Amino acid sequence: MENFRGKGEKIFKISLVSGALAVAVAVVVVSLAPRRAPDAKSVPGEGAQKKGQQAQVESKSTSTLARLDNVFFLPEADPGYASRPRPSSRNLPVANGTRRIGPPKAVTSKAEGEFIKPRWSPDGLELLFSKPGYNGLYVKGVEGGSLKELSDASHVGYKSQWNPDGTITAVTNEGKVQKLNPDGTPVEAPSPLEDTNYVGAFTQDDRVYYRGAAGEPARLVSEGDDRFYGGVVSPDGRYIAYNGLYTGLYIAPLDGSGPPIYLGEGHSPSWLPDGSGIVYNVSIDDGHQLLASDLYLASVDGTTISNLTQTPDQIEIHPSVSPDGQWVAYEVDGVIYIAPIY
Repeated sequence: MENFRGKGEKIFKISLVSGALAVAVAVVVVSLAPRRAPDAKSVPGEGAQKKGQQAQVESKSTSTLARLDNVFFLPEADPGYASRPRPSSRNLPVANGTRRIGPPKAVTSKAEGEFIKPRWSPDGLELLFSKPGYNGLYVKGVEGGSLKELSDASHVGYKSQWNPDGTITAVTNEGKVQKLNPDGTPVEAPSPLEDTNYVGAFTQDDRVYYRGAAGEPARLVSEGDDRFYGGVVSPDGRYIAYNGLYTGLYIAPLDGSGPPIYLGEGHSPSWLPDGSGIVYNVSIDDGHQLLASDLYLASVDGTTISNLTQTPDQIEIHPSVSPDGQWVAYEVDGVIYIAPIY
């Protein structure tokens, strides 16, 4: 009996040790198991993504652009930027096109200062840009010449743009709108948000609208649960590219003939002059600073994507296509460059 009890106690003790080891191994296995990406259904803008399923963003095996969980955005665009947890983007576009850019040429120099977000003039002879923080407006010829300061206002460069007549519409973060001549002198003009004769796209209350003709009511373009902004109309007037703050880049037909096409991560879309596609930048950040960025060219239907730049040692952002479609202007480390598109 004593021998049986002793053996039973030993067996019981061994069972306890084995059970503890099994639990420990299970914990280790679970902790080492790969994490699944968040389900697409949990992403803001679910409705727009479902309607844009022809962009084929449901899986890497069938998509030209994989869905991204986060997008890089400007602090000025979201007051909660500093406190919002945002891990770096992980899924990059799958490039299936062959277009590239040629050797770049610097338009500005470090001696002149640091500049961001270049925009071509309608005649393709000058570039409009700002200093970091979108402070001030400056113009310089693409073939050289002197640097001209049009405005020293803070945050005036984010929404400012060239107009077809060569004037410049400057918009501050506070919503103050001012129209400027190319030499910086003011032109009196009402705000496009208040002027029913204004034709084009604009953002109001986190939604993108478009007015097709003077006197017409503005029509809502963006769809889904996100904070939408941007609104860049193609030169042929058929499509509009815009951004969701948390979901990414979209292209939508302005005639409502189809749902928005979801391209995934992307920023600063600039249309090719024939409306066949957009050039934009895809960036990776850690929530505080950019870690990498390349320029991409997507066809208007999202089926063909070309990685224009493949430079891991450079961060190219804010592309702008020239009026003739032959060149792209962009920014690298505070210097404005132009390069031919092949």
